[in-house]
Amino acid sequence: MAYTEKQKLKPTNVNYTSKDFSSIKADLIEYTKSYFPDTYKDFNETSPGMMLIELSSYVGDVLSYYIDYNYKENLLTTATEKRNIRRLSEFLGYKTPNKTPSVVRLKVETSIGADSTTGEPLYGEAPSSIDSGLQVTSNIDSEIVFETTDEIDFTTSGSGDPIISAPILDGNGEANSYTLTRYVRAISSKTKSKTFNITTPTKFLELDLGESDLIEVLDCTDGSGQKWYEVDYLAQTKILKETHYSDDSTRTSAYDQGDASTETSTIPVPYVAEYISSTKKFTTKFDEDTGTYKACFGNGLFRFSNSGSNVDPVEQSGVTINGTNLADVPSAIGVAVGNNPNLGETPSNTSLRFTYRVGGGAESNIQAGELTTVSNPPAGVSITVTNDEPSVGGTDGQTVDEIRNNASAFFASQLRCVTKEDYQSRILSLPQKFGSIAKCYVERVDGGALLVSTLSYNQNKQLVQTPQLVLQNIGTYLNQYRMINNQVGFGFTLNDTLFSGYVINFGVRFIINYDRRLNPTEVKLNVIQVIKDFFRIEKMQFRQSINLNDLQYNILGLDGVIGIKELKLFQDGNTSYASGRKLYQYQGDGDIVDGGESGYGFQYNFENALQDGIIRPSVTPAVFELRNPNQDIYGKVI
Repeated sequence: MAYTEKQKLKPTNVNYTSKDFSSIKADLIEYTKSYFPDTYKDFNETSPGMMLIELSSYVGDVLSYYIDYNYKENLLTTATEKRNIRRLSEFLGYKTPNKTPSVVRLKVETSIGADSTTGEPLYGEAPSSIDSGLQVTSNIDSEIVFETTDEIDFTTSGSGDPIISAPILDGNGEANSYTLTRYVRAISSKTKSKTFNITTPTKFLELDLGESDLIEVLDCTDGSGQKWYEVDYLAQTKILKETHYSDDSTRTSAYDQGDASTETSTIPVPYVAEYISSTKKFTTKFDEDTGTYKACFGNGLFRFSNSGSNVDPVEQSGVTINGTNLADVPSAIGVAVGNNPNLGETPSNTSLRFTYRVGGGAESNIQAGELTTVSNPPAGVSITVTNDEPSVGGTDGQTVDEIRNNASAFFASQLRCVTKEDYQSRILSLPQKFGSIAKCYVERVDGGALLVSTLSYNQNKQLVQTPQLVLQNIGTYLNQYRMINNQVGFGFTLNDTLFSGYVINFGVRFIINYDRRLNPTEVKLNVIQVIKDFFRIEKMQFRQSINLNDLQYNILGLDGVIGIKELKLFQDGNTSYASGRKLYQYQGDGDIVDGGESGYGFQYNFENALQDGIIRPSVTPAVFELRNPNQDIYGKVI
């Protein structure tokens, strides 16, 4: 039946809130009854008309679902697909990490001979150094490979000397050889390289590295030997440049601090950090479609005139260098970048060689003693390796919930340090190549300035003062993130030497009542182990108190322990324990104490600091450390 003019003008009552199958079906039936009462009246479930209504309801339900789904996938808080969450995170500036490598402390040993007359070690036989990149494989799974990240220096030059063993005797009881030991950091990775030949320039060029488990890009160099720098995003104008010690005339090794200090350090600092500007930059991203990482470049297309003396105007929206002499191009680029942030160049008529690390993952967390085989031993050098401790830190890619929460937190921080916690977190995230930071404490002093106290680990995982060169790198690193009105200072000046933090060392004295039905030696050893675990250096932080009540509770929980007669911390020993050793080297004013034990920290009055079973921390930021538990724990069972 044809519509009459009246019917055509009649308003229709359409419910746009119905989105599911049942609601849409009910609305369609009601609509048909209202607007087509004479056209269709058979609403039996088996009728052809109802078939058409249900098909329409089905289509509407599916369309409604996909509309809702697409909307949810555009919001970080509701998205469920990992690729969408990655893209939304990148939009907020957060680059989702893939796998992270596990880290291990690798023990490297070499042998040297002994002088046939004096029996003294022949240090000249030791290798001067072994470059980073030494590869060690697991004796259980050969696919798991670790690489050293620092140089292994066996030279004897002072405080950074390797550990030397007791003499190894021959059949006549005379010194025959010695063992030198170094500890070095290693990560679960393999170093690879790939070269791309580029002719025609392409804006926003993407080069597929073909790796799904990329850890980091170590280097990118073009055919002219110029370095290209990896950045977080192409519009980034300040680039963190790393200068290796071999390229610094003031330094002879990773342990030599150069102009920063006249002394060597026990902490290797392979690189010095500085911020520069450059148009030669790229960023890396994970391509969800290919499952691999790609290097992405900018849109700068530099064209030279036929005379070769001038640079023509740049065919891009970024850097513009008009009529500049060719010899001055590098400086001109630097000025342009500094004044006008841009997206950088795209390579052309050259080759690019990438050097990068791959690996990592949860499977790279191995047990102690698994790393024994050197895949690329240095020529002419005999070494043995092992790991005394298990490796830690290896993780698979982040879950969708981890990405979502980390991206939100990253965006909220706005790449700036505001609170003390922001500074502390940022300092602890300093790349390992610029120096190792073990402990960090930030406080505000008079005038609102921030005072940063840091400590580092030596090769024996003992706390030492952070080298000045590392402090310099921290200062450079923080300049990118600190608020303009925040002044940052480091440590305390003692005897014209910059100390980045205080260490308070101590010993432990105990007398335990034990059940005579048990072995007293075993009881004593168990007590010592509990004390060692309680004071593990990983647990100790700046301004942290010591609850002796908790330690007593742990000891009393041991089999055979029925009472504690004495439990105390000490620094000044007596004839009954510590053999009179003073377990400190400095007084509170920084003066060296005559007779103080070399290598230990500051003097502290533990008796005055003890109250209700709790030893209060020092007002000056310091860390309590049981430095040598095998030497400084004394006790007996009765």
